[in-house]
Amino acid sequence: MDIGDRIIQLREAKRWSQKELAKIAQINVSVMNRIEAGDRPIRGGELSRFASIFEVSTDFLLGRTNEIKQNTSDEKQYFIEKIQEDFPEADLMFNDLASFSSKDLQDVYDYIRFKKSQKENNA
Repeated sequence: MDIGDRIIQLREAKRWSQKELAKIAQINVSVMNRIEAGDRPIRGGELSRFASIFEVSTDFLLGRTNEIKQNTSDEKQYFIEKIQEDFPEADLMFNDLASFSSKDLQDVYDYIRFKKSQKENNA
């Protein structure tokens, strides 16, 4: 089973359409289709994002293991880097991101993204 098959399996278990998953993963639907079909290799950031979305390890997605257990340190690191990359001005607000749980970090990221989009829409 390749990575595309595993993503399909996980997506269908959540009863999401390909379009819904593409929206959650913040990628184009055609890219999502090509990833699932195995026509486009998955990139590092995407791999972490899918692992986070499905709460599985990157090793599971890559077929290195059949254990679905989540590697929370990878997930936490993904969101720390995502917050720092996408919202460099927010770094001053968080002195100790490492103490946040991975779920807290995802919530912080989603909230900042939401508030920025609100601000941009009202401008």
